[in-house]
Amino acid sequence: MAEELVLRDPLKRQPLTVTSVRAKDLAVIGHQRKPRPAHLKALSASMERLGFVTPLVTVERDGGYLIIDGQHRYQAGLELGMKEFPVVVVPERLARRMMSLNVEQALNIRERSTIALSIYREMLDESPRRHEDHGDVVDAIETAHLLTLGLAYEKSGRLAGSAFEPILKKCDGFLDAPLQDAYQTRQARAQRLLDVAKQVKAVEDALKARGSWHSMARYQIISYANPTKRARKAADFDKTFDKLSSALADLERNPQKVLGERVE
Repeated sequence: MAEELVLRDPLKRQPLTVTSVRAKDLAVIGHQRKPRPAHLKALSASMERLGFVTPLVTVERDGGYLIIDGQHRYQAGLELGMKEFPVVVVPERLARRMMSLNVEQALNIRERSTIALSIYREMLDESPRRHEDHGDVVDAIETAHLLTLGLAYEKSGRLAGSAFEPILKKCDGFLDAPLQDAYQTRQARAQRLLDVAKQVKAVEDALKARGSWHSMARYQIISYANPTKRARKAADFDKTFDKLSSALADLERNPQKVLGERVE
């Protein structure tokens, strides 16, 4: 049995265990970004020079250890033939919070949405009656609109999520409802978002027919129709999307408005 060093973190006094774990007992969270070959190569070269001096951060899960920080170091170590890894085991209650924070800064909005939705569904399975605006959920997800985007991306990979994000940030917060009910609302909101995205495409097609389309037209259309541009407070989701849909319907009839041209 591997030696264990039990201590407490100096800030929150939370219990931490430092030990060694066999490679076969370690697993990587499913929603982590896959490591780039060039990054693995650089890590492997560094380890060959210095050794494996930075432990993995893990949580005990299902009889093994789930890596929540150090996936790339773990993969590089496997390529170097490591059979055992130094780890720091943190309390289970910190796992989701660390998963949401411990991702590469370069993640795009689709990847961030996928991670948020994966964590959300795990919490839904565990505690369907816990409210979505409960502190544990808010801490793990951080930004509620990523859940709606995640569901929308599952239905349509071509969604321009970043173009809609400024609107969603203003009107799509955490819900005061049990997760099992909130999830249904999220699905409805995702469909509403996709319906509006189709309207944006219709306006783009109208601009193409006039010979006025350009590569940033989608963002210009959404910005023009955005009903929350001057809103200082959180807006109601349904009312916001009603106004957005109405504005887009008008633009489909009069696409020249996007370009600042007068309507005859």
